[in-house]
Amino acid sequence: MTAGRSGLLLAGLIAVAIVFGYRANVYQQPTPKPMKSIVLVTGGSGPFWQLVEQGAKKASKDLDVDVIFKAPEDEENAEEQTDILSQLNLEDVDGVAVSPLDPETQSPLINRMCEHALVITYDSDAPLSARDTYVGASNLAAGKLVAQLVREAAPSGGEVACVAVNFTKDNMKERREGFESGLAKPTNDGDSEESEEKQPTYEIVEFLTDDSDNDRCRELAAKLLDDHPNLVCFVGMNAQHAGILLDVLKEKNLLDQVKVVGFDEASDTLDGIRGGEVYATVVQDPFRYGYESIRRIATICRGEEGLRPLSGTHSTYNIGVQAVRKDNVDAFQKQLDERLKNGKDKEAKEAGG
Repeated sequence: MTAGRSGLLLAGLIAVAIVFGYRANVYQQPTPKPMKSIVLVTGGSGPFWQLVEQGAKKASKDLDVDVIFKAPEDEENAEEQTDILSQLNLEDVDGVAVSPLDPETQSPLINRMCEHALVITYDSDAPLSARDTYVGASNLAAGKLVAQLVREAAPSGGEVACVAVNFTKDNMKERREGFESGLAKPTNDGDSEESEEKQPTYEIVEFLTDDSDNDRCRELAAKLLDDHPNLVCFVGMNAQHAGILLDVLKEKNLLDQVKVVGFDEASDTLDGIRGGEVYATVVQDPFRYGYESIRRIATICRGEEGLRPLSGTHSTYNIGVQAVRKDNVDAFQKQLDERLKNGKDKEAKEAGG
């Protein structure tokens, strides 16, 4: 082999090595960054938040990341939650997942937190803040689904009332908006004036708020039923409301007259559906809220920047809602029990060493 040809061969081999070296460098998986911990802040300790925690604990195990749980002692207490957020030592954490109870007031605090940690919201958003992503349902769609269930429960139309903890949180504002628009929209797609005239009409006589005070909810519901004897459907927009409404309706012997549509999967709501006392409920997936919140923070903090939304955008990781009626309540209950049982079994095993 001549010197010239040897030189060309050597140059070719060097070029190939450079190309493969470049490709290896480009496609090499980044070394995961070490994690500190993630804080998950709920809005209370009720059944809904317990499912959020179980989902986060599952993600903690799957992703090998430490998760610290924080919750206000009083359910839906925005002031307590704000104190929790204010006292977090962000030097010791990589990220915070929070369901803001008062998004407008808490947004400046969330913005300051974002300077030191990756912050996402779940269940309730703070869209005016600098949070990274919102993980949760479209509450607009959830409200429209509630309206659909009201139409099914009271197909002839009539007076409807609604009770909620508040309408200050973004998720509750959107839920109300979807409910109002869904109830106003005709179910028939016909374009003729005759078809429009045949549509049942619904009048929302009151939107009650109880600020998470169950006794106040009972008092407000009882008074409303006295003031509106022709009510055909009562909607509870939070987990505890369907059970409270059932108690009030039983006391007044109105179960046969007033239909109940609930929200979330409280045990008395599901029992009411089985017994035919509650028509249906709209359920979210709080287990996945917890799981996906932790997964997203852990993945980004370990170097997968592809999951991070573009600067200035408002990213949403949407998790759908569903209606639970009498025909699917048992299947839903089975899945719910399995999730809760798995979480409790894991905690018992860890406690026992």
